[in-house]
Amino acid sequence: MLKGVNRQVLEITNPESPYFEKIIFFVRREGVSANEKELEREAQNVAKKMRRPPKTRKTPREKAETAMCIVLGIGAGAALSAIMGVIV
Repeated sequence: MLKGVNRQVLEITNPESPYFEKIIFFVRREGVSANEKELEREAQNVAKKMRRPPKTRKTPREKAETAMCIVLGIGAGAALSAIMGVIV
């Protein structure tokens, strides 16, 4: 459905993607003169090409920080356990 006053917007509801329920396309000025069915068909083609975004990978620094937090957490737990053993 093409709608809008200042900008023409094409809204695709219920695309065949498991991740999105609605996709909104902003139509260029040149595209406004095109047939609405043609615009809708092109929008459906673009929506079909969409896929799951790639996973972001942790940098070596982030991996080292995570490992350090785990080691420090285990050390703190061991120290607390030793202190509790002496007190009790």
